Formats: sequence, C-alpha cells, structure tokens
Amino acid sequence: MHFREGCRAWNAFGYAFSRIVRALCTKWRTAAPALLLLPILATLTAPAVQAQTSSTANSARFTIGVLPNVSARIILNNYQPMRAYFERVLGMPVDIATGTNFQDFSSRTFKGEYDLIITAPNLGRVAQMDAQWDPVAIYEPKIPALLVALKTNTNDQLQQVRGKAVAMANPQSLVALIAKRWLAEQQLVAEVDYKALIVANDDSLGAVLNSGEAPLAVMSMGEYMAKTQAMRDTLRIVREIAKVPGFFVMANPKLATDKRRQLQSLILALPQAAEGAEFFNRSGFKTIRKIEPADMSFLDPFLGSTRQDLGLKP
Repeated sequence: MHFREGCRAWNAFGYAFSRIVRALCTKWRTAAPALLLLPILATLTAPAVQAQTSSTANSARFTIGVLPNVSARIILNNYQPMRAYFERVLGMPVDIATGTNFQDFSSRTFKGEYDLIITAPNLGRVAQMDAQWDPVAIYEPKIPALLVALKTNTNDQLQQVRGKAVAMANPQSLVALIAKRWLAEQQLVAEVDYKALIVANDDSLGAVLNSGEAPLAVMSMGEYMAKTQAMRDTLRIVREIAKVPGFFVMANPKLATDKRRQLQSLILALPQAAEGAEFFNRSGFKTIRKIEPADMSFLDPFLGSTRQDLGLKP
C-alpha cells in the first residue's frame, strides 16, 4: 500500500471509528465510555503507524532495528549516540526499535520493518541467505562466550550439569549455539545429557542457579555486563569457552543500491565521529569494519540450527 492510499484508508477508518464513539456516547448519555475506548484505538492504530514509519519506500523516518540481547532500556541508552549520529548525517528523524525476543526480531526483519539492523551474526547470515539483507559492517572486537556460575558454587567441573540443566537467555544466539557445540565436544549433548533451560530475566536466572536446577549458565560478555551490579556480585565466570564474531550491521534489500552503499560508508565512519566515541563507551565495542568472506563462511555450519530455532525451514 502506498503512503497516500494508506492515509486515505486510515482517514476512513478514523471517521468510522469516531461515529461509533459518538453513537455510544449518545446512547449512554455520557462522554466517559468514549474514554474507555481510547486504549483500544491506540492498540488498533499502533500497527498501522508502525507499518508507515518502518516502510523503506515511503517513510519520512529512518528505523534502526537492534537485536534484543539485552533489555530495551539498555538498548535505547546504548544506541542513543548512534541515533543522534544518523539523524545528523541523514538529516531526518531516526528511531531505535527492537523485538520482544530473537524470533520476533527476526520475523520483523524478514518483513522489512527496519531500514538498518544490528543483529547476531548467525541471524544476519540467515537474513542474507533467505531474505537478501545486505551485510555492510561488523562490530569489533569478537564477543567472549562465557560459562557462569554462582560465586557460592566453587565447582568448576562440567559434569555437574549432567542430568540437570544449563541456563541461557537467548538460545538462538551464536554464543548459545557455539556453547552447545563446545559442550558436545566435552561429551555433554543438549537434551540428552542436560537440558537447555531458557531463562527470561535475571530473577529467573538467579532462581535456577540458586536451586541447583541449572548449575551453570551460558551468556555473552555483553549480557553479563548488562546485569545489575548486585546480580554480578553473586556470579563468577567459570571459563571463557570461545570468542564469537561481533554483531552484523545490515541494510534492508528494498533500499536502493546507492542508499545501501551510503549507509555502509556512514556506519564505517561512525568511529571517527564525536557520537561514535560515546557509542563505543556505552556499548563496550571498540570499532566497526567491513565484513569479509571469512566472517560469512564461519557461520555456515550454524545455518540449519539457527533456522530451526527461529521456526524457519532448515
């Protein structure tokens, strides 16, 4: 739907809705019931507004989608300098958006709801292969994949998880997939020797670690550092099991080629911008570089499991 057609459709809907509200108010002889319908109106309008503001063809705004590997509050704080940078260099309003989880974010990516995305490399490779998203840059340095336990758990032996669980917040992440592969090399196979237990938040993580249900947890260094100081004070890093490639920056394939090349130039110039220093200070990353073929080929062994975890055809 083109923007003008969308506006006409929306105006027609708004007119019809207003007539319903007036009819109800007349019937009930009070304006109060109309107020009760306002939340419904907000719910109904949100998808329409989002669809318009996310459209790469017609939008007067630019939307950067960021993978929800940490809370929305932390994402918005960390990416405020990048938002300010792109607003300055593009000369247009910029929004930072995310999803409710990895699967939701990937679904929105495939639907083209973002102009630019910051995503886990394995999710980015799937987006490139299956939806033609254009990889334009990668964050550095590589991300440490960690095994974490409570400080009160002084056992460093991996066998403590046998017959129990390993906690992980984001099972579709490359960190989680590499951790599963590494544990399998130690003769600990997921869903055979231990259960991969998804924990939605820090309270859940604390509960399963304290109960002994999951003696160990898998997370990235970024996820570890995003936890509150009070939470980190109860944890210890048992070991670093790998370093995985940093997040991919990818451009929507619906954008014109020259626009995608412009975005690549702009994101690669971020480290030299004033806003870049603040972005790296907040996010913990150090720089951004072009993606090389070796970065992509490293991810190919994880394509099948990533698609499966996202509910896509392997």
